[in-house]
Amino acid sequence: MAQNVVAGDLCDIEWSADDVDGNYEVIKGCKTVGIPEETDEYRDRTSLDSPGRNKEYGVGLTDTGELTLNCFYSTSLYEKALAYKAAGKPVYFRVKLPPEDALQSTGDTFKYQAFLNPSIPAVDQDGDLMTDLKLRPTGVVAWAKGAAV
Repeated sequence: MAQNVVAGDLCDIEWSADDVDGNYEVIKGCKTVGIPEETDEYRDRTSLDSPGRNKEYGVGLTDTGELTLNCFYSTSLYEKALAYKAAGKPVYFRVKLPPEDALQSTGDTFKYQAFLNPSIPAVDQDGDLMTDLKLRPTGVVAWAKGAAV
């Protein structure tokens, strides 16, 4: 069994309208950890002059894929999510991981911006009403290494 596993329920998933430290707040009732996955694009650079008739590629853009945060429904969560959507600007998200035992005093942090579209899915979670926070990230996913012990 792995020893340095990060349990999702120990992570903090936060959001903020701006990127000011004191303005981030934990998304209450969040069931999933949301760190966008990045996919690199490679552009075809093959020509009739390509050596050995092999394909050649060059680096293109990076796409930060869409993701969904599943949360238990609450009026305050849904109201805040609708307000963020109505603002028409990307929301700041921050995921704080717990420190690795005996290695870190603070955990790693991922930060990104995303446009937000809240919805109420047609299916419940064990009888509980849910809210899906559908995110379309924009820009870079930043990573900050936690402080060493």
